[in-house]
Amino acid sequence: MPPTPRTAHTVALALGYADDVVVPCVREVHGTVARRVFGSVAGGRAPQVLHDAVAAVAYAGVSGGLRGASLGLRQLADRGIGAPVERTPRTRMLRSAVNALVGDRLADAEDPYALPMALRVGGEDVVPEPYAFALAYPEATSEIVVLVHGLGENDDSWDRGADRRGETYDDVLRDRTGTTPVRLRYNTGRHVSDNGADLSNLLTKVVAGWPVPVSRLHLVGHSMGGLVIRSATAYGVARRAAWTDTVATVVCLGTPHLGAPLERAVHLGSRALSVVPESLPFAGILGSRSAGITDLRHGYVTREEWHGQDLTARWGDGRLAVAPLPRAAYHFVAATADVMVSTASASGTPYGDSPVVDGASTTRVATGHLGLLNHPRVAERLADWVAGRPAALPAGTSTD
Repeated sequence: MPPTPRTAHTVALALGYADDVVVPCVREVHGTVARRVFGSVAGGRAPQVLHDAVAAVAYAGVSGGLRGASLGLRQLADRGIGAPVERTPRTRMLRSAVNALVGDRLADAEDPYALPMALRVGGEDVVPEPYAFALAYPEATSEIVVLVHGLGENDDSWDRGADRRGETYDDVLRDRTGTTPVRLRYNTGRHVSDNGADLSNLLTKVVAGWPVPVSRLHLVGHSMGGLVIRSATAYGVARRAAWTDTVATVVCLGTPHLGAPLERAVHLGSRALSVVPESLPFAGILGSRSAGITDLRHGYVTREEWHGQDLTARWGDGRLAVAPLPRAAYHFVAATADVMVSTASASGTPYGDSPVVDGASTTRVATGHLGLLNHPRVAERLADWVAGRPAALPAGTSTD
């Protein structure tokens, strides 16, 4: 059994990141500037050799110190020193944020800090087995609503504003539709396609092991979560997974179907910094963002869109069409004050091109990106869509 991630582990990861990314950046900037200065001075070669030797020793010392401290803290965490990161909502959110930044590398290294994909109840993972489903959902019904969070978020994120509103989407769906809401948590630093494949596999286990026969599935995703859902349906159809036949509703809240402008801006900044030698190392920092974040640039949902590609050099989107589930109703919700995802991207309607999903209804809500996690108008629409009541407007139209 892997060791329990602890706060000491969090600090160890921060020190490791500093050694892997920050120190090399500072060293390269220092070296580039030094070479330019010594190269412009007559007789500067000898002083440069001495300078480089001293700098190499200094940076090696800093790097060694960071590695040693990181290793020491990991060993302490493995021995139970430090509070478990799963103990409080704040530390759980910190773990999710770290996974958003470097989760792909953590998963590849089989680091215990990497989040596994799991349904969650009361801050605990639910083992995907029939007995565990029966214990976690004692009042399970035949209809399940799966809530899939976005980048850097977790299952607790759906509680945003609950103290003020007095309810969450779970409460509204349970009370008004008689469905069973379940919350997912996953490592958002991994490729969307990897998470989509895992979600497809998990839904197979959920439908097979649910306490009562499942009649309908409803999938609700916020931001990246919507891409993960669309990826899961693509993999599910390709593998002829039985759960795809039970999906009645797919709802995407602030999902960057056409990509996220902020990620594209970061990509542009990384490319611009790589032009000048002195700023090239800073491009490396921007270029070290996780696979999941990179996927958001164009809204990738399948492995074929990124595998074997140099995404740091690609300017075009390279996005592939993904067929929707033929028997599911799709509903896209865009936030009018969203600075993370444009209305066009969240609506899945590229200018002068075919929509991401033909016939999907589009709703605009006056809130920000995170406001979509718990908004009264969205809650009302969710209940209507899940209950099978027709949308207030014909499919493909928008409202403010």
